[in-house]
Amino acid sequence: MPALRSLALPIAVAASMFGLLTACPQRPTNFPDRDGVIAAQAEWCAALAKLQRAGKSWEHMNACKAAFPTASPTYLRAMTSCFSRRMEAATESSPDRSQIILECNDEVAVNINPDDPVAKPVVEARCARMLRCENVPVATCKSAFSKLESAQRAMFTTIYNASGRYEIVDCLETASCTDNEEAGRQACYQPTSDALLWFPD
Repeated sequence: MPALRSLALPIAVAASMFGLLTACPQRPTNFPDRDGVIAAQAEWCAALAKLQRAGKSWEHMNACKAAFPTASPTYLRAMTSCFSRRMEAATESSPDRSQIILECNDEVAVNINPDDPVAKPVVEARCARMLRCENVPVATCKSAFSKLESAQRAMFTTIYNASGRYEIVDCLETASCTDNEEAGRQACYQPTSDALLWFPD
């Protein structure tokens, strides 16, 4: 069955550098970037079909378009361009898709704006959790975050669409503290990072 696949993003590496219990809000029924995600996903599907030399007749086209990834429209369009270009340029008969995805992630993430206002709730939730679980002052947390490279900050925030960011924030705010908080924070990102891009099984 077609599925959303993990990118195995190096979030854990950045997390090691970046080192509230609140009432859980009702999940929104719609998100402002939904139409943009749907349009970007259609472009991704067309690119996958082209790589399969199938075009609109690709057997997975309907399932692909029905999928709703967690990537932001900007990230998804940039990944579509990079992935298509690198796959077509690959000299191997069966190029390493996972490696190409990681290389594209590095290429794309540096051009994603990590300081977009939509990133603020995620940063606030991370820092609130670090205060709650590790007694790290919010100001210290935010200062450390601001010193991360741009691509690392984007990987924590703006590569995700509004639905994905909502899930991350909800987990950071409500999940119990752990003995290993770096792993605890990563666990809040994992389901969302696993669903950034769609591929057929």
